Amino acid sequence: MITVKAPTRIDIAGGTLDIWPLSVMFAPAVSVNVAIGLFATVQAEQSGKKGTAISAKHLRTKIRYSPHAPEKEKTLFHRALDFLPAEGWNFTVDCLSPSGAGLGGSSSLLIAFLRALNAINGTRMPDEALLDAAKNIEARHLGIPTGVQDYVAALNGGVNAVVNAKEGQWYEKLDVAQAEIERRVVLAYSGESRISGVPNWQMMKNAVEGKKQAVTAFAKIAANSLEVRDALLDGEFRAVGKLIDAESAQRELLGRGVVTPVLRKAFAAMKKNGGHPKVCGAGGGGCFLAWCEPEDKSKIAKAAVALGMHVLDFHIAEPSISKKGRNARR
Repeated sequence: MITVKAPTRIDIAGGTLDIWPLSVMFAPAVSVNVAIGLFATVQAEQSGKKGTAISAKHLRTKIRYSPHAPEKEKTLFHRALDFLPAEGWNFTVDCLSPSGAGLGGSSSLLIAFLRALNAINGTRMPDEALLDAAKNIEARHLGIPTGVQDYVAALNGGVNAVVNAKEGQWYEKLDVAQAEIERRVVLAYSGESRISGVPNWQMMKNAVEGKKQAVTAFAKIAANSLEVRDALLDGEFRAVGKLIDAESAQRELLGRGVVTPVLRKAFAAMKKNGGHPKVCGAGGGGCFLAWCEPEDKSKIAKAAVALGMHVLDFHIAEPSISKKGRNARR
């Protein structure tokens, strides 16, 4: 038995800028995120039979893989198995992130699945190659460009910065007091499921077409993201809240529906109780976070619950892979 766990993530700053060509158009910038223990999990076990089967617990469905499946019927699992076959294996997959939450759940699950296939095939592909494969598989599946920050969190764990430079893109794990972040973030699910691909595409399209409002907003988000990274590295945690407010104001200008009426009502309550709220991922529903001082965290969480939101308990997490009971953490 092979078991792989890949964390999901909350994004703190610079989201969407990890998507090419925005990553070079608005460089320098960073996409800062935190890997959290709402894990995507893949368990793989040899069946001794022909074929490959996937039981997706979070979707309550079972999939029988066929390399001859029509293109329009392929799932992400089909596409991963087209890339790295696993004849005679059964997979059980699950994800603790709510559906459409904006926490990168599908990307984390794809990374976990690819890491399991990598172990099964003995291909020893490095993380950079797995990230590239995941990015291309998901872009083909969705039919639009995809970013990389979700994959970076799933592979690296901890606190990460995707560095977007004019010369290209690379990834750094940030040395930040993780306990301070956990003490200052309330994470809640709005109950509104959403799909990130469509709003991300519209944001990118507006920027590439040179629409002034989108270009100006992205430029301000890019500059602000560098300040967020520096504040985290310098331990200036009080400063992060106001910087999150600055990004949130610009992100609303990127497209209609980034902050829904339900989220707007929640954000007002968060702010009233000392929080600095922002959407997770592309917005339009899903999860949101509120950055705050530790003494305000409890009342912010209570305010979210009073509005019918589901507060998610989380801890900053690392990925893991185990084989035959022996755990090897990266």
